[in-house]
Amino acid sequence: MPTLMQYRAAFSEEAGPYIGPPKYDVRAMGGSTTTQLFCRAFPIQSGIPQDDALIDRPLYRPTATQPTDRHRYVMKYTPGTGLIQPDLEWAMPPIPTVGGATYDDLEAYMYADMEFFIYDDLEHAGLEGIGERFEILGPFDVPTTHQLINDGLKQCWLVVEVIAQPTQNATRHDLSLVCPWLQDATDILQVGVLSASDDRNMTDPYGAVVRGQVEQDGGRFYFNTGGRSFNSDELLYLKVLKRAYDHCCPHGGTFGQQVGLELEDDESPVERDWLVSSALVIAWRRYAKMLEPIANQRLIRDQASANAWFSDRCREHFSQPLPQRTFKPQRSFGPPALV
Repeated sequence: MPTLMQYRAAFSEEAGPYIGPPKYDVRAMGGSTTTQLFCRAFPIQSGIPQDDALIDRPLYRPTATQPTDRHRYVMKYTPGTGLIQPDLEWAMPPIPTVGGATYDDLEAYMYADMEFFIYDDLEHAGLEGIGERFEILGPFDVPTTHQLINDGLKQCWLVVEVIAQPTQNATRHDLSLVCPWLQDATDILQVGVLSASDDRNMTDPYGAVVRGQVEQDGGRFYFNTGGRSFNSDELLYLKVLKRAYDHCCPHGGTFGQQVGLELEDDESPVERDWLVSSALVIAWRRYAKMLEPIANQRLIRDQASANAWFSDRCREHFSQPLPQRTFKPQRSFGPPALV
């Protein structure tokens, strides 16, 4: 499943000029210090006089061990030598110092992907080692981009199955334990029931339709089945709409284990283009005031394009596969009872 790093790369590619993986694997090279970063590789080093191409662009070091070193802006760029100067000095340089071969010299550096290097990659590294990977984004910095990605997840909905143990001989059940993320009483589409001894893979619980309604009391939701109660050996199966924001997980974990994406390898089950289009809709609406008046026509065009793209992805990933709603209040027939 896509990770936060992959979502960021896809979003940045659509939002504006972007230098970073998977298209460009750029790293700090020899000569980099706490006040400058050298990268003698395409597209950073260039013979074209484009000194202003990277000025004021966000500069991100995702594996910097000092959190305060991760976010900077490009203050100066010299394409002929591949020199990038950040707006603020780093606490730790993006590459070990020349001759730094002892543990003390190297322990501050995280080479999370070093195991993927082959001898040819290391052959000419010398005493300077391998520099950190970095990214140059635009127009949004990484904290803003991550916020937009998480907000975009709130607009992408999933259909999930939830198993609940009903309260024995009761007709009203608190959903706060099994669905604390429930947003609206209409988000429950289907409810079925199986005996605890039944195999879910062999028996469809929604064949035994359960009628009722969900009631909201303040911030809590209650499942009301009218006059029907359940035995202690029965389990309720609920097919529920859930925001993708509430259905994330750490790498190797279980979806729904955490809320939102925070670390580089945190995962979400949402298809990449669907989330990117959702985040772009929010970005162009929220930050339109930051753009120059001359860019308004382009902004209007980009907003319309993002909205159309997001609508298409919603139809593909949400509207079409949406299951039929069978969870409805129990209907009664005949004249009302006389008291």
